[in-house]
Order: sequence, then structure tokens, then C-alpha cells
Amino acid sequence: MKSSSPGTSSTGYKKSFYSRVIFIFAFFGLLILPALIHLSGKWQGSNTENRVLASAPVLPANMADMLKFPAAVDAYLNDHFGLRSQLVAWNNSLRYHLLGDINAVQLTAGKDGYIFFNSHAANTPLGMVHFLCGRNVTAQDRAGMVETASGFMQTALQTKADSYLLMVPTKPIVYAEKMPDWLQSQCQLYTPTLPGVIASLDQKRGLAGRVIYPLSEMLALKAKTEVYPKNTFHWTGMGPQALAQWLSEKYFKHPSLSTLSAQLHDRPSDIQQFLPGVTLNVPTREPDYARAGITACAGVDCFPEWKGVAASLGDVSRYRHEKKQGPRLLLISDSFGHGIAGFFAEYYGEVWHLSMNNINLLTETERASLKKIVFEDFAPDQVLYVFHDAAISYFERAPAQLLNAKK
Repeated sequence: MKSSSPGTSSTGYKKSFYSRVIFIFAFFGLLILPALIHLSGKWQGSNTENRVLASAPVLPANMADMLKFPAAVDAYLNDHFGLRSQLVAWNNSLRYHLLGDINAVQLTAGKDGYIFFNSHAANTPLGMVHFLCGRNVTAQDRAGMVETASGFMQTALQTKADSYLLMVPTKPIVYAEKMPDWLQSQCQLYTPTLPGVIASLDQKRGLAGRVIYPLSEMLALKAKTEVYPKNTFHWTGMGPQALAQWLSEKYFKHPSLSTLSAQLHDRPSDIQQFLPGVTLNVPTREPDYARAGITACAGVDCFPEWKGVAASLGDVSRYRHEKKQGPRLLLISDSFGHGIAGFFAEYYGEVWHLSMNNINLLTETERASLKKIVFEDFAPDQVLYVFHDAAISYFERAPAQLLNAKK
């Protein structure tokens, strides 16, 4: 039987010792690395979360502040420790790609890769879906929506007689069968909000046919094309183009001036911000306006005659046929107008699109000036208000600021 020599034992001991030392240093190094990165302020990465992170606590000035101070410090460190942004992104990516899980309260994973944006506020997850399904929406709530929308439309018709309101059915309604079974089961317990409200508006004096809720048309489109991409909230591509064509031809009886062709390009999804670490690209059809003889412009430079106001609104666009004549359309919307505005250029000689999402940034004088420009100077033949379905309970607040503006 051989025995190890003193030299061999010494060498093995040294290797074991060095290994332990390296392990100890590596272990404690990993423990203190986030703190070092936090203190250095480097490699922190930007805030990729769709929320405001806790701010640095202020030193307490009295006993009441002293009692709150530990919780404030804890919240701050939880939100700002070193490598946190990277770890959040890695966690989201692993859960999404390995488990099909979505780590975002405002998003819901549906069937066949569909993702549903479920609420505009993180503190009320599923709020928008539940509202559309009719959960916690009382008869009094529905009556209030009818009266408010009716009042708005009366003002709109007084401003421009040929005016319409388009309430766009969103993905939880159009692709309800793609929602998870548990959410479909919840929705089946209630009466959907929009159909009854729209039907009541249609019976109001002077409003018959003025409020458009094209649910049956969009459901029929599903058999022909993708109405909504799987991983967006807003629409893009064939869905809005097909609806613009239906509205213009079948509803408004306008002849076609041109047909827009398009090419596919990948664009980041509009819900990308809710899921840092996961790449969500959307194949988007970009219309070839130049080929159709249409001058297209999006952004502040489109309206040099009211550039300052356009800069405040942000989401504005303009489309004009270079040689063909046709009616003028004024499209006033929330964020859902952006995806459809350009497609109306197939039927209108000129289209102006204004989103009202930032109208609160304008002064009363600026709103009055804008009202004169778009209704009197531009003098549209037709006005179309475009809002998504869940906005039925509040859509009138923003455009009403424009319609009611006074010098």
C-alpha cells in the first residue's frame, strides 16, 4: 500500500487552501458587487420599468419622519440596488421564453402568442378588460355614458354638421377567444358595456347613424386579415386600412381616389415598455404614399402655420393628394387615430389628423386659435372623432376642450 509523500500532501493542502480563499473572495465579491455599483453610479442602466421608482429618502427632521425613514430607505434600496435593471430584464426574458409567462401587471398572456394590454393604470390591473366585459358597470353608469356622449355629439354637430364618432373595438373584444380561459369565464358573467350604450345613442334625436361601433365588420375582417397584431395594443396595417375603406365606401359613400400599397417592416411593439428584456417586434405595413401621389407628413413640421400648437399636441399628421381633388377630412382622436389616419387619404383629397391626448398642454387662447384654424380655415367637409372603445366613459373630456374653446 502506497502512502502519499509529505511533498504531495503539502501540494494538495495548498491547492485546497487557495481554492477556498478564491471561493471566499468570489462569494463576498458577488455579495458586495451590487452595492459597489450602486455607490459608484456606473453601469446602473436606465429605468426600464413602466413606473416611477422610489426617490432617495430625505433625512428625518422630526420623530414622525424618523418613524417613516426606515421604510423609505428600504423602498429606495429595493428600487435602486446595483444591477437591478439588468436583473429585471433577465428575469422577464427567462420567464417569457421558458415559461410563456408575462411579468407585467398591465399585460395578460393569451392563447397562441396573443398578448393583451389590460389596463391603463398599474394599480388597477385588468381594469380595461373588466370595463369592456361589463364587470362593475351599473345601469346608472351606462345611462351616464349615454348622456355624456349624446351631449358631446350635439356640440360636435353644432360645430360641424357632418360629424361622426367612431368607437374602435379593441383586441379583448375582437379577439375575445384568444384571451385565457379564466378571463373569458369572468367576462361571460356580465353584459358587455359598449353594445347597449351605442344602441341607446343611436336612438337619441339626431344621432341615428352618427356613432359608429363596427364590431360586426371587424369580426368579419378576421377571416380575411389580421385585425390586430398579436403583441400590440393599437392597430396597425391591414386592420385599420380595411376599416378606413369600409367606412369611406360603404358608410360615407366616397369614391376611391387611389389605393395604397405597402411594404412590411419590423417595428417595436407599443407595449414593449411594459416588458423590459423581451424583444417584441411587430411586422408593420408602411404605406407607399409617394407612389399613390400623396404627400404625407407626420409631426410638428406638417403644420408650419401653427407649429407651436402642433409641437404641444405631438401626434399630428397631414395627407394631401398632389393632383386629385376630393373632400377634406378632419380626424380628431386619441392614440387610435394615428394608425388609421393615412389610409383615409385613399378617399379624401386632404386629411388632417390631430390627437387630443395632449390638448391640456394648450392655453385657452391656443385652443381657441386651433379651433378656428381646423374648423374655419381648413374648413373640412367632414369631421370624424376616433376613440377606442374603453374610452366611452371619458373620451369627450379632451375634444370638448377644443370644441368649447372661446377667444
